[in-house]
Amino acid sequence: MEAVEKYMINPTLMMGTVKSNEDNQVIINLRGRLGLITVPEKMIQTSEKVEAGTKLAFYFSYIQTVSRPLDYDDTELMQQQELFPCLLGGKIIHVDDTAVRVAINQELGTIYVPRRWMFTSVKLTEGLAVEFYFSKMTIQKK
Repeated sequence: MEAVEKYMINPTLMMGTVKSNEDNQVIINLRGRLGLITVPEKMIQTSEKVEAGTKLAFYFSYIQTVSRPLDYDDTELMQQQELFPCLLGGKIIHVDDTAVRVAINQELGTIYVPRRWMFTSVKLTEGLAVEFYFSKMTIQKK
């Protein structure tokens, strides 16, 4: 019987700064040069246009490869009124020596983070299924 490795991918409150907002796609620099996240504007809880330099807060976790992906449902995520982490899935779309890019299911954007953010027991390759915690984003009060 094959042993299954299990990791704990706990969500944590993250901060980011909007790099740009064009064509309804918001590019966010993760605080501490930890990567880039691109999401549609609907992922940010605000009625105003989000501009470059805006500080955001959201929940995010490490990313784990999975051999049997779940049927991830983004309904709860899209209905959020307060920040709350939800388990989402995605697929690796790019791997290089230093980083990994993941396409979030339901076309909710992409995540580009260093390889050290990945929990895996297999070689990282394009097409691998992954899961992670993520929430909508809110503008940080000054």
